[in-house]
Amino acid sequence: MQDFPPTGTGVRAARRFVARYLAELGLVADDASLVVSELAANAALHATSDFTVRLEVSGPCVRIEVSDGSSVLPTPKDHGLDAPTGRGLKIVERLSESWGAEPTPQGKTVWAVLDPVDALVDR
Repeated sequence: MQDFPPTGTGVRAARRFVARYLAELGLVADDASLVVSELAANAALHATSDFTVRLEVSGPCVRIEVSDGSSVLPTPKDHGLDAPTGRGLKIVERLSESWGAEPTPQGKTVWAVLDPVDALVDR
């Protein structure tokens, strides 16, 4: 678990945190890195609060959680092709086995489960 500021730098740091953590376990983290980028970007953009990333690995599955200080739960939206934002949750939905959002006393946690994590690194 690690905390990050609600900035582009924080989003990049969250992505690196996930990639490093999963690489230490011998897992490739391309999809997981993209999912955490989208969830972290949403936290930075919409919650404008620090956010926390938590990972739980169980066998080939990884659960990514991003918690922030906003109580507003996310919902996927259908934006036009010209919209500059609004595709993040669709990406999360496509790459994940499941995802969701839960209110917490401090705001909310948005989570996604990837199964399996992209692939085992060749050793």
